Amino acid sequence: MSTPAGRRGVIHDIGYRSFEGRRRGTGAIAASLYVTSLRNCFGLGRSGKSKIVPWLMAALILLPAVVLAGLILQLKKMALSDQADLFAPLSNYFGLPYWTQLLVTIFAAAQAPVLFSRDLRYRTIVLYFARPLSRSLYVLMRLAALATALFAVIVVPVTIWYAVALTSDLDHAEHTRHYFSALFGITVLALILAAVSALIAALATRAGLAVAAGIAVLLVSSGVVTAVLGASSASGSTTTAQIAAAFNPFTAVASLTSVICHQPTPSDTIVRPHGFGWGAFFVVVALLWIAVPTLLLMWRTRKAASL
Repeated sequence: MSTPAGRRGVIHDIGYRSFEGRRRGTGAIAASLYVTSLRNCFGLGRSGKSKIVPWLMAALILLPAVVLAGLILQLKKMALSDQADLFAPLSNYFGLPYWTQLLVTIFAAAQAPVLFSRDLRYRTIVLYFARPLSRSLYVLMRLAALATALFAVIVVPVTIWYAVALTSDLDHAEHTRHYFSALFGITVLALILAAVSALIAALATRAGLAVAAGIAVLLVSSGVVTAVLGASSASGSTTTAQIAAAFNPFTAVASLTSVICHQPTPSDTIVRPHGFGWGAFFVVVALLWIAVPTLLLMWRTRKAASL
């Protein structure tokens, strides 16, 4: 059928315009993803319900440090050795994340699905890769944000405790040595917990299931390792105890910090390792705890994005 004269097709201008601004590179996209992910870890920019768990866990982790700082101010002087007599669990700075590991575990398990499960479950991850952002960079930025959030939640109470100690008549050199040793341990612990909880969240995809699985995996491993450590300590088998400590992030990092920084362990059941051999062993253990979940997470993300 012929087209009537004067009624040819017409392109109507309905207001769409092309982007005329400056297009930023991969670095800017990665930085924006990191900042957004870090805000999401604390529920910032989201509903009030999203803020309850992260801020409640942060407040509960802060509580022991505030109490201890208050006692230091009241007593004016309390060396770490004195603290060991009164507060054995908090005889060194790394004792705080070790003895509040339940709260730290809940924080990691609850916030990892916010960054990983939803993108995979609802396939919004494909939208991220419409931009020049590689799969590996996406995973690394998400992991960096989760690790930063974990580091902040732990290091703020420790820093308050340290700052109060410096204002009193305590041995500043002793506290400074213990504080920076704890910073090393907290950094490694945050990287491990972020990698493990992110992998669990990516595999589970459903937020509730991911939270339960993350808590179960970390707490079950902690319970089993604690039982083995107790039995080994009772029987005097130090080698078994040190090998068993490698199978849980908290005991592995406590042993690593102890042997690298020459620090006491936060619990008597954790045998303090000595020598280059045990130092190298726990360095390898820490690297495996970080690298293996991260590589599996990258594989999981690539597979989900290619479907």
